[in-house]
Amino acid sequence: MLYFERGVLSTNAQQVPIVNVADVDLRQSITQKARGVGNVMVKVQRPNGFELVVLEDIPEPRKAVAIINETAHAARLAQQDRMNTRHYSGLPAMAPSPQVTPAAPSAPAPVDPIAQLRQLGELRDAGILTEEEFTAKKAEILSRL
Repeated sequence: MLYFERGVLSTNAQQVPIVNVADVDLRQSITQKARGVGNVMVKVQRPNGFELVVLEDIPEPRKAVAIINETAHAARLAQQDRMNTRHYSGLPAMAPSPQVTPAAPSAPAPVDPIAQLRQLGELRDAGILTEEEFTAKKAEILSRL
Protein backbone atom coordinates (compact mmCIF):
# COMPACT_ATOMS: atom_id res chain seq x y z
CA MET A 1 0.00 0.00 0.00
CA LEU A 2 1.07 3.56 -0.66
CA TYR A 3 -0.02 5.81 2.21
CA PHE A 4 -0.21 9.56 1.89
CA GLU A 5 -1.86 12.39 3.73
CA ARG A 6 -2.15 16.13 3.30
CA GLY A 7 -3.50 19.06 5.25
CA VAL A 8 -2.41 21.30 8.09
CA LEU A 9 -5.56 22.04 10.07
CA SER A 10 -7.41 18.98 8.84
CA THR A 11 -5.93 15.79 7.49
CA ASN A 12 -6.90 13.91 4.36
CA ALA A 13 -5.23 10.49 4.56
CA GLN A 14 -5.51 7.86 1.84
CA GLN A 15 -4.02 4.51 1.04
CA VAL A 16 -3.65 3.07 -2.42
CA PRO A 17 -2.79 -0.51 -3.32
CA ILE A 18 0.72 -0.15 -4.75
CA VAL A 19 -0.27 -2.41 -7.64
CA ASN A 20 -2.68 0.36 -8.79
CA VAL A 21 0.15 2.86 -9.28
CA ALA A 22 0.29 3.39 -13.04
CA ASP A 23 2.98 6.08 -13.34
CA VAL A 24 5.26 8.20 -11.15
CA ASP A 25 6.86 11.48 -12.20
CA LEU A 26 8.85 14.26 -10.58
CA ARG A 27 8.34 18.02 -10.80
CA GLN A 28 10.62 20.58 -9.20
CA SER A 29 10.52 24.34 -9.20
CA ILE A 30 13.76 26.28 -8.92
CA THR A 31 13.10 27.02 -5.25
CA GLN A 32 12.30 23.37 -4.55
CA LYS A 33 15.54 22.34 -6.26
CA ALA A 34 17.46 24.76 -4.05
CA ARG A 35 15.79 23.26 -0.98
CA GLY A 36 16.42 19.66 -2.14
CA VAL A 37 12.72 18.78 -2.36
CA GLY A 38 10.24 18.16 -5.15
CA ASN A 39 6.69 17.14 -5.99
CA VAL A 40 6.16 13.46 -6.74
CA MET A 41 3.25 12.98 -9.13
CA VAL A 42 1.61 9.56 -8.70
CA LYS A 43 -0.94 8.42 -11.30
CA VAL A 44 -3.28 5.93 -9.61
CA GLN A 45 -5.70 3.65 -11.41
CA ARG A 46 -9.10 3.79 -9.71
CA PRO A 47 -12.23 1.81 -10.66
CA ASN A 48 -13.71 4.91 -12.31
CA GLY A 49 -10.53 6.07 -14.09
CA PHE A 50 -7.19 7.59 -13.17
CA GLU A 51 -6.40 9.98 -10.33
CA LEU A 52 -3.31 12.16 -10.06
CA VAL A 53 -1.97 12.35 -6.52
CA VAL A 54 0.61 15.05 -5.80
CA LEU A 55 3.03 14.40 -2.94
CA GLU A 56 4.41 17.87 -2.24
CA ASP A 57 7.88 18.89 -1.04
CA ILE A 58 9.27 15.36 -0.77
CA PRO A 59 12.95 15.21 0.30
CA GLU A 60 15.17 13.36 -2.20
CA PRO A 61 12.34 13.19 -4.74
CA ARG A 62 14.31 11.19 -7.34
CA LYS A 63 14.89 8.48 -4.76
CA ALA A 64 11.18 8.51 -3.84
CA VAL A 65 10.18 8.13 -7.51
CA ALA A 66 12.58 5.19 -7.93
CA ILE A 67 11.32 3.45 -4.78
CA ILE A 68 7.65 3.84 -5.72
CA ASN A 69 8.30 2.67 -9.30
CA GLU A 70 10.31 -0.38 -8.20
CA THR A 71 7.77 -1.34 -5.54
CA ALA A 72 4.82 -0.97 -7.95
CA HIS A 73 6.63 -3.05 -10.58
CA ALA A 74 7.37 -5.80 -8.03
CA ALA A 75 3.74 -5.74 -6.84
CA ARG A 76 2.44 -6.10 -10.40
CA LEU A 77 4.78 -9.05 -11.03
CA ALA A 78 3.69 -10.70 -7.77
CA GLN A 79 0.04 -10.18 -8.68
CA GLN A 80 0.67 -11.69 -12.11
CA ASP A 81 2.40 -14.70 -10.52
CA ARG A 82 -0.54 -15.21 -8.15
CA MET A 83 -2.97 -15.08 -11.07
CA ASN A 84 -0.90 -17.62 -13.04
CA THR A 85 -0.37 -20.06 -10.16
CA ARG A 86 -2.67 -22.95 -9.39
CA HIS A 87 -3.46 -23.33 -5.73
CA TYR A 88 -3.81 -26.64 -3.90
CA SER A 89 -7.28 -26.80 -2.40
CA GLY A 90 -6.53 -29.51 0.15
CA LEU A 91 -9.45 -31.61 -1.05
CA PRO A 92 -8.97 -35.38 -1.29
CA ALA A 93 -8.07 -36.69 -4.71
CA MET A 94 -10.90 -37.96 -6.83
CA ALA A 95 -11.11 -41.56 -7.98
CA PRO A 96 -8.61 -42.27 -10.74
CA SER A 97 -10.01 -41.96 -14.22
CA PRO A 98 -9.67 -44.80 -16.69
CA GLN A 99 -6.26 -45.00 -18.31
CA VAL A 100 -6.05 -43.41 -21.72
CA THR A 101 -3.19 -44.27 -24.03
CA PRO A 102 -1.33 -41.03 -24.69
CA ALA A 103 -0.82 -40.01 -28.28
CA ALA A 104 2.71 -39.96 -29.61
CA PRO A 105 4.33 -36.67 -28.67
CA SER A 106 4.44 -34.28 -31.56
CA ALA A 107 7.49 -32.26 -32.36
CA PRO A 108 7.35 -28.79 -30.86
CA ALA A 109 6.56 -26.01 -33.27
CA PRO A 110 9.69 -24.28 -34.54
CA VAL A 111 10.52 -21.13 -32.58
CA ASP A 112 11.29 -17.95 -34.50
CA PRO A 113 14.18 -16.26 -32.64
CA ILE A 114 13.55 -12.93 -34.38
CA ALA A 115 9.93 -12.93 -33.15
CA GLN A 116 11.16 -13.85 -29.66
CA LEU A 117 13.63 -10.95 -29.68
CA ARG A 118 10.94 -8.56 -30.90
CA GLN A 119 8.56 -9.71 -28.13
CA LEU A 120 11.36 -9.45 -25.57
CA GLY A 121 12.00 -5.85 -26.63
CA GLU A 122 8.31 -5.04 -26.28
CA LEU A 123 8.28 -6.48 -22.75
CA ARG A 124 11.32 -4.35 -21.87
CA ASP A 125 9.79 -1.22 -23.38
CA ALA A 126 6.56 -1.82 -21.45
CA GLY A 127 8.55 -1.97 -18.21
CA ILE A 128 7.76 -5.64 -17.54
CA LEU A 129 11.41 -6.70 -17.90
CA THR A 130 14.41 -4.90 -16.48
CA GLU A 131 17.33 -4.08 -18.75
CA GLU A 132 19.34 -6.87 -17.05
CA GLU A 133 16.59 -9.46 -17.59
CA PHE A 134 16.26 -8.35 -21.21
CA THR A 135 20.02 -8.63 -21.84
CA ALA A 136 20.24 -12.09 -20.24
CA LYS A 137 17.30 -13.52 -22.19
CA LYS A 138 18.53 -11.91 -25.42
CA ALA A 139 21.93 -13.58 -24.98
CA GLU A 140 20.20 -16.91 -24.34
CA ILE A 141 18.13 -16.61 -27.55
CA LEU A 142 21.12 -15.55 -29.63
CA SER A 143 23.22 -18.44 -28.30
CA ARG A 144 20.72 -20.90 -29.82
CA LEU A 145 21.21 -19.51 -33.34
